[in-house]
Amino acid sequence: MRVILAIAAFVVVLAVGWSGFWYWQAGLRQRAIEDWLAQRRADGWVAEASEIRVAGFPSRVDVLVKGLELADPDAGWSWQAEELQVLSLSYKPHHVIAVLPGEQILATPYETLRLHGDTLRGSVIFRPTPRLELDHMTFELGNLTVAGDSGWSATIDKAILATRQSTRDGAKPFAHDLAFNAEGLALPPEVLAALRVEDVLPARIGTVALDATIGFDRAWDRPALEAGNPTLEDVRIRDLSLTWGKLDLRGRGDLTVDAQGFAEGRIDWRARDWREMIDLAERGGLNSALAGTLRTGLGLLQRFSGSGDALEVPLDFANGRASLGPIPIGAAPRLARR
Repeated sequence: MRVILAIAAFVVVLAVGWSGFWYWQAGLRQRAIEDWLAQRRADGWVAEASEIRVAGFPSRVDVLVKGLELADPDAGWSWQAEELQVLSLSYKPHHVIAVLPGEQILATPYETLRLHGDTLRGSVIFRPTPRLELDHMTFELGNLTVAGDSGWSATIDKAILATRQSTRDGAKPFAHDLAFNAEGLALPPEVLAALRVEDVLPARIGTVALDATIGFDRAWDRPALEAGNPTLEDVRIRDLSLTWGKLDLRGRGDLTVDAQGFAEGRIDWRARDWREMIDLAERGGLNSALAGTLRTGLGLLQRFSGSGDALEVPLDFANGRASLGPIPIGAAPRLARR
């Protein structure tokens, strides 16, 4: 009898202790979000939520944030979410599952985007320190629709984005390996009509993939996000590919970011059916003289490279400009704000 009473007493003490631990952790999570929103408001942001509550007792600590609205006036962006779910196990607070049901509204200095998908969720693992430095994450999209306020819309059947702190030889201290793969990308009908590709290419792009290492000036952690996002410094592309019907593009190369934030470096491209690509570009509005120059110049490059029917050509970025082999093609992309 004494043994039974002792066991019962132990179970009661354990249950009370675990309940106390759960409520302490739940309160800590809720206060952390409320305090973070308050700090952002003090910094001049818009940072509001209509409801913040915690559920999941006894084994989970799930934070549900409804009516979330964040905006940084200095950066010119804002984000609104019907609901954000941050889910975790009680004994693994540094590993969270983020779920975004409902519609997201992302406003940028260029356009406002509305996003809605059947699947919008990610697994995020932080290093278990007060700084909450990102270690690795995986984010999944399913049946995603993106619509712009100018009337266009695009869809993606499925996509996955994954990052992790890089351990590759030569990687910088704050570098992350990044992998992205998207399937079934449907461009806006206006774009397809402008390109006039309906009789040549399918309505959906087959796949877009990227395997790269991206370097930053500091870690992705809580202090960095509060002070302004880390700045991109360099990109090492192991594979960047696009398959769309007969079109098949593969690229690899190294880029850095110059003092003005423009890409600098080279991506070596290998393309099949490249003459057909120029035909498509010309039909979409490319100047006929430039199209002819591209056919002649790239044809010479193909013969010199000895790559058969495929074309191997470098895409160079320097001094804020881009050139395809010896042919200038316009401005280099801006990779970072300076």
